[in-house]
Amino acid sequence: MVLVQSPNSQIRPITAQVNELGHLTVGGFDTVELASRFGTPLWLMDEQTIVEAINAYKQGLQGYQDSLVLYAGKAFLCLAMCHLIRKLQIGLDVVSEGELFTAGQAGIAADRIYMHGNNKSEKEIEQGLKYGDINIVVDNLSELNMVASVARRLGKKARLLFRVIPGVEPDTHQHIVTGHADSKFGVALEQLNSLIETAVSHKHSIELAGLHAHIGSQAHELKPYFEYIEILADLYKDIKQRFDLEFSQLDIGGGLGIAYTENDETTSISNWTSAVSSRAASALRKRGLALPKLLIEPGRSVVGTAGLTLYRAGHKKTLPSGITYVAVDGGMADNPRPITYQAQYSAAVASRMNASLLEFPIALAGKYCESGDIIVKETYIPAETGDLIAVFGTGAYNYSMASNYNRTGRPACVLVGNGQADVIIERETNDDLLRHDRVPDRLR
Repeated sequence: MVLVQSPNSQIRPITAQVNELGHLTVGGFDTVELASRFGTPLWLMDEQTIVEAINAYKQGLQGYQDSLVLYAGKAFLCLAMCHLIRKLQIGLDVVSEGELFTAGQAGIAADRIYMHGNNKSEKEIEQGLKYGDINIVVDNLSELNMVASVARRLGKKARLLFRVIPGVEPDTHQHIVTGHADSKFGVALEQLNSLIETAVSHKHSIELAGLHAHIGSQAHELKPYFEYIEILADLYKDIKQRFDLEFSQLDIGGGLGIAYTENDETTSISNWTSAVSSRAASALRKRGLALPKLLIEPGRSVVGTAGLTLYRAGHKKTLPSGITYVAVDGGMADNPRPITYQAQYSAAVASRMNASLLEFPIALAGKYCESGDIIVKETYIPAETGDLIAVFGTGAYNYSMASNYNRTGRPACVLVGNGQADVIIERETNDDLLRHDRVPDRLR
């Protein structure tokens, strides 16, 4: 397995280059030509970056005897991505009926699908169990009883993991922290034994396979992961002694960050994976436990830097205060992260990559009717009206969080790889915007 620099540690896709025309290329394709062919705004995904990221996770897990990478589908999911997951022989973390349906249409094996979520419906649980030997990550007592009831009705035995709240917080934005004591996700540690007792009472319809924990997203430090791995190992030892249960799986979640700007210091994928899997093995062995199957759930670090967004620069204006805005033909509807999380991005003039940087910064403004619709607050790129602008690191949580705000269709998404540029998500049209509208007769 040959790896280049870790995909999560560089801002641009690993295939990004500048050609003789001074244009940005990705996957061997000139972005100026891609914009002309497919239009803007345009989400662009680099297949090689995705593959290299997954290979780096696999490489980092080589020292652990039994493991599986589960891609966190919420970061970016469509049929093409599911087919790529299946081809790369990894698993998938789903959180909705739609994600499960998409996985099914791509033929991902049921035993490699893990169903998450803090409020699964009875319909979703039933669909999961009917799909096959799926894994359900249970969030609370009410859901546990619902799963047991559905499994009993279907004559099936549901394989479960409990999501626990480890009480550990990573170095990230408060809106994407999930392991703190008051998190909406998971079971409090002091309530876990009661849930296990209930699961044991449903032994004919429930197979309890292990525990899951996830502390958040866009984390860079290893220390929080080490802390909650030790907590999980203590729980596994206590559960073995108390219930005579040896779990077959341990899911330590994901959350590894990526570089959005030059100031972001990241841990490489293979180093992070090697470190956390080694810590899990040593923590379990130290407590006299057999090693369960180890699961990790990366999302952002697989697709984040694989993606970029191409915009066309529109009007430019300088205010008396001195700030200069360059508006682009997209914004918060295709990338809500800056206005939601104050996320920072890096940009370039894709059509003039060799042009000198500005002495004073400009702001890249979105086109939508919100003052906070600013894609990049300060950048020194020499953007002018008509330029093609590339914003990097948009592969994760852009398409999946996009909206039709201001009655605007979502962009197309193109996958480049193996010498081909293919549309994997069609651009929404005005007809698409009206497709689900209905007008009562009294208004006609």
